[in-house]
Amino acid sequence: MRKFVIAMVLAAAVQPAFAEEVTREEIRRVPVPGSEVMVVVVSRLTVPIGATIPLHTHPGDEHAVVVTPSRAKTPAGRTIEFPVGATLYFPAGQPHGGLTNVGDRPMVAITTSVVNSSEPFATPAD
Repeated sequence: MRKFVIAMVLAAAVQPAFAEEVTREEIRRVPVPGSEVMVVVVSRLTVPIGATIPLHTHPGDEHAVVVTPSRAKTPAGRTIEFPVGATLYFPAGQPHGGLTNVGDRPMVAITTSVVNSSEPFATPAD
């Protein structure tokens, strides 16, 4: 029994190393001219196959451009195709995400957000 418990603990500890998660790599962050709190953040968003973008909001507008052909499933089960060059816009405070990558490659988009730097970059949405 002790060996079984040790094996389970080791398996739980190793599993996150193999689990692929949504990543956001910040490429650039610059202040908005004339503002004390607003910044422009450019990021590379990567969604591995089978991963889900959590439903969330931002304290400012977000724009995205798809850079890999992608297919995603909505929480309602609808499949959406995203061709290369597709653009997306989410106004400040609008919940978005909840999409699961059901394609055959990672989904990649470049995002540009104009957000209030005194607030969290993203907040989970219900």
